[in-house]
Amino acid sequence: MQAIVLHGKNDLRFDSEYPKPTPKAGEVLLKLTYSSICQTDIEMWQHGMFGSGDRPARVLGHEAAGIVIELGEGANVAGIEIGTRVAVENVRTCGTCFFCRKGTSQLCENGRNFGFSDDGGLAEFGVWPAALCIPLPDNVTNEEAPLAEPTSVAVHAVENAKVTVGETAAVIGCGVVGLCTLQVLKAAGLNVIAIDPREQSLKLARELGAIETLNPNDVDPGELLPALTNGYGPDVIIETAGAPGTGLDAANWVRRGGRVVIVGFSHEDATLNFGRAHMAEKTIIGSSATSTGGYQKAVNLIASGAVNVKPLISALVPLDRGIEDGFERMLKPTKDVYRILVGNG
Repeated sequence: MQAIVLHGKNDLRFDSEYPKPTPKAGEVLLKLTYSSICQTDIEMWQHGMFGSGDRPARVLGHEAAGIVIELGEGANVAGIEIGTRVAVENVRTCGTCFFCRKGTSQLCENGRNFGFSDDGGLAEFGVWPAALCIPLPDNVTNEEAPLAEPTSVAVHAVENAKVTVGETAAVIGCGVVGLCTLQVLKAAGLNVIAIDPREQSLKLARELGAIETLNPNDVDPGELLPALTNGYGPDVIIETAGAPGTGLDAANWVRRGGRVVIVGFSHEDATLNFGRAHMAEKTIIGSSATSTGGYQKAVNLIASGAVNVKPLISALVPLDRGIEDGFERMLKPTKDVYRILVGNG
């Protein structure tokens, strides 16, 4: 079968004869429709894989969707049958470790990931547990379905923020996860301020419901945020940029007693003044992936129209052009894309 395979750092290849998988007990075989390229895929390509186990080559693609074409033994999950269109919930947890038993399966010690530790969605076919395949409502398209993954990340971040209807939140970073987070916050009844240095992203943030947008290249958000929030600062700030300094900005800009959720991943260390956080009783928490049920919530939000992912789909690329027209385009300094979908529909 055709697949885009990462063999190591800077070694990404299109393979027209990659072995077609066979579903094991409890698994289904999927004819994959689309997988979207995430910045994490770019990081793995540029800096090397993680979670690859004892087999170095890996099909990338953790934001994926497909159609069930074969049921493995015991794959008798309600709603899953031949022909079912599904989104792939990409984290496979053990259910027995300390963290799973505590109800925090996103921290599973033995977790496996579609597109990271296991072959993912940038291929013609894939296998995954039937229980982790989310049936798609008729009004969610094959193109929209892969973006249930970043939406589920947004759902988990908003859950971690412990929001209340009527609060004001700021989102730092208006890429795909940030724009999904903005919409999840809005659906939860919050007023949302968007912060990003790209005018294209701020324009889209306004279209998706931001009450105010701030470009840090033009203004100092730290000075303006209090004026937009009754003099105190946002109740909640969710940082999704992962850029140098943005985590510290979130901690400094949130109001006294406010909550900060760090979603963006940065390779750089940063120093937080714990005295300031202590005196102001600020809560700062990390948020990774999604929690149990988050993927289903994401699909429901997309189906209801509360989260609109269509503007985040920048291009559709066939599998055999995924490297040239997908990965390489994502590397360009003038990148004007959000998600590029790779597949054959």
